[in-house]
Amino acid sequence: MMEMLGVKYGAGRRAWAVVLSVVMLLASCDKEELAGMEEPLGGHGSIVVCGGNGDITATTRYVAPDDEASGPQVPGTCHADLLEVYPFFISEGWDVIGGGAWPEDDEYVYQTDESVSPYVSVPTPIELGIMGRNAYADAQVSVGKNHNYVYLYNTALAYTEADKSKFTAHIEKRTNSTIRINETSCSTPELYYGILHLYDDNWNSDFGKEPDVYYWYNIRDDYRTGNLEGRIFRIVSQVNLTVTEIPTEMVTRLELYADHYPMEITLNGTHGANYPVHAVTDAAKTSGNDFVLLDAVDVAEGEETATLSSFLLPSEVGMHLKMRVVFAHGEAAREFDLLPQTSQYLTGTDATAYNVVDASLKHGSDLVVYDGNAGKFCFYSYSNVRVNMNGAFNNIAAETGEANIHIEVDPDFEDTHHFDIK
Repeated sequence: MMEMLGVKYGAGRRAWAVVLSVVMLLASCDKEELAGMEEPLGGHGSIVVCGGNGDITATTRYVAPDDEASGPQVPGTCHADLLEVYPFFISEGWDVIGGGAWPEDDEYVYQTDESVSPYVSVPTPIELGIMGRNAYADAQVSVGKNHNYVYLYNTALAYTEADKSKFTAHIEKRTNSTIRINETSCSTPELYYGILHLYDDNWNSDFGKEPDVYYWYNIRDDYRTGNLEGRIFRIVSQVNLTVTEIPTEMVTRLELYADHYPMEITLNGTHGANYPVHAVTDAAKTSGNDFVLLDAVDVAEGEETATLSSFLLPSEVGMHLKMRVVFAHGEAAREFDLLPQTSQYLTGTDATAYNVVDASLKHGSDLVVYDGNAGKFCFYSYSNVRVNMNGAFNNIAAETGEANIHIEVDPDFEDTHHFDIK
C-alpha cells in the first residue's frame, strides 16, 4: 500500500534475425578517460546513457553518442544497468517520395511480436556495460513490414534492475505511452529516456519535415534491420534535505513527505531540450492532497547529520514538503512544514532548456523551482535538476512554521551521490 501521513492508498517468421552486439564496457564521455581505449564496437553507433550536465538549449532533441557539444555532458554519473528500446512505427503506403503527407504522430504503434506482421522488434531489456560515468550498449531493430513503406521513430528507457518493480512502462503508441510509479512502492527510481537514430545508409529521412523519423520504401522486400545510436539523459529530478545539529538524545527518526507527488508522465513531449517527455500538468496524475513518504532515516546516537532524498518525475503541479520527527521516550511524533522564504529559479540557458505549460512558472526569463510567496511554498520538478536544502534541526523544526532553511538549485547533478537514495 502507498505509505502516507495518516492516509493509505488503499516469433514466428524471421527473415532477418535481430542482432545485438556484445554489450560494451567502456569509459565515460570524458576524453581523458577514453584516451588509449579501443574504439567501441560499432564505432559511433553506440547507445550512451549519460547522467551529465552542460549548457543546453530548447531546440535540441536528439544527441549523437559522440557529440560532446550538445546536451548535458559530464560530470553527471549514470547508475542505470538495463536499457529498453521502444521502436514506434507505421507500415502504410504513405508516398512521401511522391510528395504525399507524413503519418500523424498518433499513428505510430509499438508492436514487437514477430509472428504478426507488421512488426519492429528489439529484444529488451539490454544489459548495459558501465565504466566511468556512463553506460553503453549496441542494439539493432528487426523490421517486418506489410506495405511498400515503413516509418520508424525510436526511443529508449534506462534504469537499474533493482528499481524495475517501482514503476510500470505502458508502451502502446508514440503519443500515449506512459511511465507510472507503482503505488505499492511509491518510490521514484532514477530513469533515463531519449530519442535514438538509425545510422545505416539504407534508411531514408527528411528531418526538416519530420524530425527523428526514418522510412524505408521497397516493393519487393519486407524485411530488414537497422542499427541504433544516440545519447539519452536523466528525466527525473532530485530533492535533498540535509538536517544538521540533530539532538540525537531526543530524536530517533526523520521522515520527508510531499503532497501532489507526481505519479505518471507521458513519454512524448517537449518538457526539455533533451527530455522528450510531457511533465505532469494535471493534479489527477499526482497523489493529490495526500502526503507521500519520500524518504526516512533512523537517527543513531551521535550521528548529528542526516540526509533525506528522493527522485521525482518532472511536474508542473506544485508540491508542499514536510518533515516528520519521531521522538524518543514516548513523545508524540510531530510534523513541520518546509517553508523556505526565498524563491529559487533556474536562470539563463538552464531555464530556456525547458518548456512549461503553466505560464505562471515563468518569472521573466527565469523558471520557478521553488515559490516562496505566501500561499504557495511550492516545489516544482524539472528533469535532471537537483534541489538541495539544508538547515539545523532547530531551524527546520521551528515553532513559527517558517523554517530557516538554506536552499539552492543545481541544474546539473553532482559527480556522485554521497548518500543512499531509497
